[in-house]
Amino acid sequence: MYNNVEFIRLSDNKIKESYKDFGLLLSPFNLEIPEVQTNYISIAGRNGSIDLTEVLGQINYNNRNLDLNFTATNGIKNMINIYTELANFLHGQNMKITLPNYEDYYLIGRCSIGSLDRAKKTGQITIKTNCEPYKCKNELTTITQTIGTLPYKIIINNLKMPTVPTITTTNNVIMNFENIDYSWIEGEHINTSIVLKEGENIFTFKSGNSGIVTFSYQEGTL
Repeated sequence: MYNNVEFIRLSDNKIKESYKDFGLLLSPFNLEIPEVQTNYISIAGRNGSIDLTEVLGQINYNNRNLDLNFTATNGIKNMINIYTELANFLHGQNMKITLPNYEDYYLIGRCSIGSLDRAKKTGQITIKTNCEPYKCKNELTTITQTIGTLPYKIIINNLKMPTVPTITTTNNVIMNFENIDYSWIEGEHINTSIVLKEGENIFTFKSGNSGIVTFSYQEGTL
């Protein structure tokens, strides 16, 4: 019935919901798009600027601000108690936040609570959050395939956020990704030089024993 915002405190995974646990009514909100980290260089004697925004091969984004405005309607005495409990729970804390209409995703951000504005029989509370730029899917994406006749290609699709996958093999393999060979024994592997980009990512298994390979990774979107 009411728009609940779920907060998970990352320090101890304690979960609270804005209406269920605090009786707070959420006002309409806008989730702003994160600002692009641009990089322009002006050179004397040259018209315009040189755009180095994608010099490292991708576009990066600044954190985004999320302001949530709530109304407390539990009477002045209970309002102060609720405000104190809420402040102790989230003020200054890094939180995983799930918003109404975005239930399949979460944001990560550090929260701060504004002062309690007591207006007549209701109170206004604002929670400001400095969030990471991407919304992350609640569930990790997991893809499992049996390696067929070599060379064998597997296409892994990813959303907007660059991400490093965990790759698990049941046998020793040599795999190629973006013209680089990786030789792995059976087991779980994380290599930070393997970064899934937006769209299709092609992995080619070149030699080794047939077996099963599993890709597990966190997807995110703007």
